[in-house]
Amino acid sequence: MPLRRCPHCKGLSNFSPGIPIHIRDSTEVVQLDICQNCGKPTYYRHPSEKRTDVILDAYPKLEREPDEELPEGVRMAFGEALKSLNGGIWNGCVAMCRRALEEAMQDLGAKGDSLFDQIDSLEVSHGITPTLKEWTREPRLEESLAAHDSKEKRWADKTDAEEVVEFCRWLFRYVYVFHKQLEDTRGRFGRQSSG
Repeated sequence: MPLRRCPHCKGLSNFSPGIPIHIRDSTEVVQLDICQNCGKPTYYRHPSEKRTDVILDAYPKLEREPDEELPEGVRMAFGEALKSLNGGIWNGCVAMCRRALEEAMQDLGAKGDSLFDQIDSLEVSHGITPTLKEWTREPRLEESLAAHDSKEKRWADKTDAEEVVEFCRWLFRYVYVFHKQLEDTRGRFGRQSSG
C-alpha cells in the first residue's frame, strides 16, 4: 500500500488497515486505518473491498484550499501556508500565514506600523472581536507572528504552525467569510447591507 499523508501528524506514513465495513446498498466500504507514525485513526472510503488503494473520501481531511471568499492576495498566501502545513514545512507555514495576515491588514485598511498594531486597530474599529485580538498576545502565537529580528533565533515547530493556521482561519472567517455569508443571506430576503 502506498504511503499516505496523515491528516493528524502531517507525515507520510504507512497505515495499519482496519476491517472494511460495507456501506448499505453499495459496493463501497469504509475503513478505519491507523497511522503508524502517530497512532491516530483516519476513516477512508473506498470503491470496494478489493480497491482500497483508491480513496474516495477521508475523515479528517487535509485542509488544502482556503475559503473562496478571501481576497486574492490573502487566499494565495494562506493557500501556500496550508500546503506548507500539510507538507510538514513548519517555518514556511508560519511565514506564509504572516504574509496572509499582512495582505488582510492591507485589504482591511488596518492602521499601524507593526502587524500587532494593525490587529489592535481592527479591534478598536470593531473589525474583529476583542477575543481575536487577545489571542495574538498568547506567548507562543505572539512569538510566531513576530518578525524574527531578535538576537535569539527560534524555529517554528508543528504546534506553532498549527496554532498560527488556526488563528488565521478564525480571523479570516470572521472578517471575510461570515460577513459575505450574512450579506448573501440578507440579499435572499431582500435586505440591503448597511456597509
